[in-house]
Amino acid sequence: MSTAANVGVAGVDYPAPPYPGITYVVPCGADKLDRPAPARDMYRGSMFRHTFDNVTRLAALDVAEGRGPARVLILSALYGRLDPDTVIEPYDLRMGQPGCVTPETLTGQALALGIDWGAQVYALLPKAYLAQLDRALREVYVYVQDGYEGCGGIGDQRRVNAIIGRPTMTPRTEREAGLRVWMGAGVYAFWWGEPILVSYGRLRPMRRTLPVATAPWVLDSRAFSEIAEHGRWTIPAAEYAADVERYADQIGHLEWVAPQDWPASPALLDRTGLTEAEHQARTIESVRELRQMLPGRNVIAVVTGATAAGYLRHVEMYRQAGIDLTREDGVVGVGALVGRKPHEAAEIVRLLHLAGVRRMHGFGVKTKVLDLVGHLFESIDSAGWSSEARRRGGKCPHGIVEWEQNCPRAARAWCDDQRRRAAGAVVQDALPAAGEEPVVSLWVDGLF
Repeated sequence: MSTAANVGVAGVDYPAPPYPGITYVVPCGADKLDRPAPARDMYRGSMFRHTFDNVTRLAALDVAEGRGPARVLILSALYGRLDPDTVIEPYDLRMGQPGCVTPETLTGQALALGIDWGAQVYALLPKAYLAQLDRALREVYVYVQDGYEGCGGIGDQRRVNAIIGRPTMTPRTEREAGLRVWMGAGVYAFWWGEPILVSYGRLRPMRRTLPVATAPWVLDSRAFSEIAEHGRWTIPAAEYAADVERYADQIGHLEWVAPQDWPASPALLDRTGLTEAEHQARTIESVRELRQMLPGRNVIAVVTGATAAGYLRHVEMYRQAGIDLTREDGVVGVGALVGRKPHEAAEIVRLLHLAGVRRMHGFGVKTKVLDLVGHLFESIDSAGWSSEARRRGGKCPHGIVEWEQNCPRAARAWCDDQRRRAAGAVVQDALPAAGEEPVVSLWVDGLF
């Protein structure tokens, strides 16, 4: 690692050889570690991480696609231009305050870094930082390209970051093996570059500026919360469908969306006063309605029930409505499992598998259920990684964010553990071999 003293200051014998590629410049951040660290780790605010990570992806893409070398530098109010690996001391200073880096120092640093006439410099900086850099580089006839030109605020800047850092999606088989884990997370996680599940309730208030996805994501309809709070759906299907279209177009990479289902858990049946069969019928109607409203979008079917037998009855209800859950192109969501004892939830999953429902997504499934039947799921989602970190109540040990409950590394480690648990689940001897007819389909009508 280099140190701040190696960066270069005015008065040194320059110039260095011209840098032949693109230089991206991002700003430092106010939230810092309290100890010396490389510049890339010193700043731990969400805006710095969002900008730095996305611009780093862009620079890597420049190299991969043959546009020449590319590098990312950090503009510090105290130290000036920093290589991300430069070790610096913490400080409390903003651009424009007494003692901040001068344009003359920035000019000298530019020459020391091979930035001279004809250099390509792209800045993703707030106005005060951009003005200081622009003033410095005009001395050597370099004109900075403003990546945030026309942005109205931080929301617009985040959108620019996400667009430029959006990676090329690769097939899942090349990304990961085994169980697919969608991290249950908030809007802040769109910049992580990881598969996430986001609740409709988190996105619905965002009427103007939406984030941009840097990886595949899925949309949960917040059905359990909606029914628990109101005893019914208060959001018209047409409004929900219109929002889904907007998210698919503006956020991008939306892989599937949950319907406005009616979970048939005992608690919600008590809340609505309806029967299990009525909840199930309304769930099917939502799937059919939204699929008509959203052609080309993947609205998944969700199966629910109060008992194991109820889930099987719901499979048959779908079949009678013209939807064969054993032949769905995508996953089939298994709802209302949260809150059940692990062995009860596992028995429901086993019976659905025996009934021929093979591509299952477990809503909110984690840990103990995965130990029992993890091998039967194609995917799950859970925000358990965040709730566990919240219970611990600790600071982020990686220095990326302030609290571990918002840390992408903690989320990834938790998801890796869930995949390991699923891979270690014991395969049941009673399951039919590949190619056999599902046993339960022979007697499900008797339960209905």
